[in-house]
Amino acid sequence: MRLFVNVFTAIATFTTFLYFRRRRTWLMALLITTPVFVPFLATFNPSESSEYPQEVFDAAAQFLYLLTITPLMALVFGCSLLSEEIEGRTLPLLLARAAPRSAIVLGKYAAFVFVTYIMILVSFLLTFCSFAHFLMLSVTNFFPLFLRFSVLIGVALIAYGALCVAISTITKHPVVVTALFIFGWEKLVAALPGYADFLTLQKYILRLLPEVSFNRVEVEKVELPPEFMRAVYPVSTTFSIATLAITTVVLLFLACLIVRSREFASASTAG
Repeated sequence: MRLFVNVFTAIATFTTFLYFRRRRTWLMALLITTPVFVPFLATFNPSESSEYPQEVFDAAAQFLYLLTITPLMALVFGCSLLSEEIEGRTLPLLLARAAPRSAIVLGKYAAFVFVTYIMILVSFLLTFCSFAHFLMLSVTNFFPLFLRFSVLIGVALIAYGALCVAISTITKHPVVVTALFIFGWEKLVAALPGYADFLTLQKYILRLLPEVSFNRVEVEKVELPPEFMRAVYPVSTTFSIATLAITTVVLLFLACLIVRSREFASASTAG
C-alpha cells in the first residue's frame, strides 16, 4: 500500500508539472476563456438578454461550460493521457520498475482532473465576474449558483475524464470514438424513443443542475417534430449521483485492468 501511494503521488506530481510546461495547456486555457466576452456582446444585442442576466448566466453555465467546455477538456487531455505514451512507446519506461500499474494510471488521471478543473474554474469565475460587471448580475444572490455549478462541473469532468481514459486504453483512436459518443450520441439521443438516454452521462449530470427561480431551457425538452417526440423518463438525484460514481469507478477499474494485462513494447524493442 505504501508503494502504491508513493508511486501515485510521484506520478501525479510529475504529470501536473508537465501539464503546466506544455504549450497546449496554455492554449486551451486561453481558448476556454472566450465565454468571458458573452456579457460584453450582450450589451450590444438589441434583445432582452441584458434584462435577464440570471437566465443568460444560467444558460452559459449549462450549455457552454457544463455540456461543451468540460467534455471538450476531457476529450483533449483525457484521451491523450495514456494514448500518447502508448503510441510513442514511452510507457514501458514508466513500467520498467516494479511499480503498481494502477498507481500510474490513477496518478496521471488525478493530475489531469486537478489541472483541467483549475483551468475551467478560473475561466468560469472570470465569466461570472464579467456577468456581474456588464449585465449587473447580483453577486450576492447568484454566487451560490456559481458555487453549485462549479461543483457540478467537477463531477462532470471526473466522469467524462474516466470515460476518455478508459477508451484510450481500448482503441488507437480514442479522440474519434469519444467525440462520437459525447458530441454525437449524447446530442442526438434526444430524438430517440424509450430509454436510450439512460446510456449517456449527460442525463445524470443534467439531473444534478441546481434549482433556479426562473424557467430554464432544458435539453430534454427541445422542440422536435411530433413523429420524433419521445417520452422523457426522469431519474432521482440519488440515482444520478450513484450512477455517475459507479460508472466512474468501473471505467477507471477497466483502464487499470487493461494497462495491467497488456504488454507494451518499448521504442528500442520495436525497432
